[in-house]
Amino acid sequence: MSTGLTLEEAQIRYREYLAAEQAVLLGQEYELSNGEKLKRENLDRIRKGMQYWEDKCNEINSKTSSVLGIYPIGLK
Repeated sequence: MSTGLTLEEAQIRYREYLAAEQAVLLGQEYELSNGEKLKRENLDRIRKGMQYWEDKCNEINSKTSSVLGIYPIGLK
């Protein structure tokens, strides 16, 4: 069952969490596109979000690659 989420959308969300991590490590606050404001104390949550979206990107990419008959080498 497909969620309709594209690889590009998942990558955008991953990059958003990456930017949040960079900002809070510099002592800044970061606001996600959903309006949630993150600070240094949210670093663990940010990193979990990054991992979630990285996994989602890999999952979507592997499904797309499998459909095309292309299998990534050495990515795991």
